[in-house]
Amino acid sequence: RPALLLGPLAVHPWFRDRGLGGQMMRAALERAEALGHDAVLLVGDAPYYARFGFSAQKTGGLWMPGPFDPARLLGLELKPGALDGARGLISPTGLPAEKPSLDALIAATAKRSA
Repeated sequence: RPALLLGPLAVHPWFRDRGLGGQMMRAALERAEALGHDAVLLVGDAPYYARFGFSAQKTGGLWMPGPFDPARLLGLELKPGALDGARGLISPTGLPAEKPSLDALIAATAKRSA
């Protein structure tokens, strides 16, 4: 089953307890839905991600390369039934995303701070 693999999302400790993580997650899920993804998978803390609708209920038949904790492999269906019967190795199927060069990132940062 096709699904978007999301993560990691992180907030620097200085800025925690401001709702930034929740805002990032909601923005990511809205964008995933707008792009037409049917489901989102992630590896994370089930009690935290449950508030966004993630659970391990339909990920028991999935595995990842290398060691992972199956209880932390969580899924969210953006369309009902998208993960029904999902099983097998999670592997990339899309095209690699283009990444800017380090020089371009530095130049853009310098331009914004000028």
